[in-house]
Amino acid sequence: MDVKALVTLLLVSVVTSEVPEDSCSRQLNNSQNITVLAPAGAKGEQGAMGPQGPKGDLGDAGPTGVPGKLGPAGPKGEKGHRGERGQVGERGPLGTSPPTPPVVAFSVARTEDVSETSSDTLVTYDIVITNVGGAFNKETGKFVAAIGGVYYFTFTGRTAWNANVHYKAHLMKNEEMVVSLQEHNGDLGQHNSGSTSAILQLRHGDEVWVRLDGGGGSLAGRGGPTGGRFLTFSGFLIQAE
Repeated sequence: MDVKALVTLLLVSVVTSEVPEDSCSRQLNNSQNITVLAPAGAKGEQGAMGPQGPKGDLGDAGPTGVPGKLGPAGPKGEKGHRGERGQVGERGPLGTSPPTPPVVAFSVARTEDVSETSSDTLVTYDIVITNVGGAFNKETGKFVAAIGGVYYFTFTGRTAWNANVHYKAHLMKNEEMVVSLQEHNGDLGQHNSGSTSAILQLRHGDEVWVRLDGGGGSLAGRGGPTGGRFLTFSGFLIQAE
């Protein structure tokens, strides 16, 4: 057998037979119509990247993720410009006036002397100058608080025109001595006048009056043929409770 016949016997296959994927084939143009099989060659170099294909359709949105942790506060920005003044709002309903505070005030005077006394004496007054609110009682000489609150009181005293006369008087709250007034003529015949005052916190029903001490003291209320008003007692409400 010659070489050509041997090759034909070992390597020739019918054209319709399968060819392995890892081999290459070559069609021989001869009268026998044979295919020569040879092993695959070495892997060739990677070719150049082809042109970019067309943009695909937009995919569906994915599910919302879990909120992340709050980041640290940023630095405070600069103060902005003052905005334009807004329009005037509608006028509100008419408000109600506060209640009128109560008025309590009195002023009284005595035109007669209070003679020398051997015991404490409540001083009364025969002239009522003012008695707004009616809290002063002329018959008893006492002021009786109808409204609790803060009050101002004052009273005056005067010695007779004789030597060695005197008096000691007190402003009383209920049975409590608040302030006192005292004068003495000494060896001279003269009138000495004085006054004192106090601010008191009173409750409803509290009484305030003037008391002359006993022990021979006297107050001079007369002032000549036309009379006088040298002995006075006054007070008024500063603020109600």
